Amino acid sequence: MNRLLLAPIAGAFLAATAFAQSGSIEQCPFSADYLSAQLGQKFQAGVPEKGMLGKGCRYDGQAVKLWIDAGVNPAPTAEAWRKMSNPPGTTWKSMPNDPDKAVHTVAKADVSPFPSLSYERKGYLVSITMTGVSDKSSIDSWNAKLAKLNRFPAN
Repeated sequence: MNRLLLAPIAGAFLAATAFAQSGSIEQCPFSADYLSAQLGQKFQAGVPEKGMLGKGCRYDGQAVKLWIDAGVNPAPTAEAWRKMSNPPGTTWKSMPNDPDKAVHTVAKADVSPFPSLSYERKGYLVSITMTGVSDKSSIDSWNAKLAKLNRFPAN
């Protein structure tokens, strides 16, 4: 009986691993010039890093850093992954009518707020987080800018 259960699980894992390694998503999907123009401050070229989901990238700005993490969702749903990978008490604000089901993270009460965007696209879960934002009243403005970035993987 156990063998019957392991075969589909192993098959699903191998399919997800093959999909994740297929190279259909760029590690650092934005150019420094594009980010600088879209976010209104100078950014350096992305530096590839290991992400929690798979492919990660860090872009250093003048006073902020933009972190991107993208990969095949290891949880049953994006919501489940977000709950597993964030502290208890974290919530998310949905973007109405967003084709990629994008949300912004709302940090729990004892954590400083930060701009973020998370969405699902073409079988990938993408998380974009900004650190170093000192003016906490500008979180909504930064979130609006992140929401306007080109989504990836491309159509």
